[in-house]
Amino acid sequence: MRTVCPIVYVIDDDDIALWMFREFLADIEADIRTFTSAQTFLDAYHAGPHECLICDLRMPGIDGLEVQRQLLEKGSHLPIILVSGYPEVHCAVEAIKKGAVDFLEKPVDGALLVEKVQSALARSRQLYEEDKLRAMRETRLSSLTPKERQIAELVITGRSSPKIAEDLQISVRTVENHRARLMEKLDVTSAIELVRLFL
Repeated sequence: MRTVCPIVYVIDDDDIALWMFREFLADIEADIRTFTSAQTFLDAYHAGPHECLICDLRMPGIDGLEVQRQLLEKGSHLPIILVSGYPEVHCAVEAIKKGAVDFLEKPVDGALLVEKVQSALARSRQLYEEDKLRAMRETRLSSLTPKERQIAELVITGRSSPKIAEDLQISVRTVENHRARLMEKLDVTSAIELVRLFL
């Protein structure tokens, strides 16, 4: 399988800060993409499987918290590391509550930044894999008819075919037929696998 090169986005209105971030991250195998404005980043950004964002908190126009808000609004799970040259305890707490992976104060320690970026990239990969599995699961479940879904949901509660037949006022044979079809559609061979798929 082809390995996707990680992308680290960096937004800071200070060119020297951008240069420093590039220097700190020079040794990690990643594509470092820098932006001097949040709007330029937001216009260019497309979600990927292995990425993170380092974003200055205080910038003219769109600040770091607004970048985070707009990404969340779009349903993005991009891991964000916010940085600031000011003591911003309130903003840090708000950012973390909304899903930022970390908050660093300037001047940023290079070794600590590398550690936080590697952690954020690992988190990004995990979230991407979880999203992919969730999408595959939803696709499989959407292939069921309403009756098959109803029966599947009763099966995972531990009900037997006779009990399901009684609950739905249909024959046991009809339940068994639906059950066989739904197991085939979902590509599962046991009730345990069915439970895992639904959970």
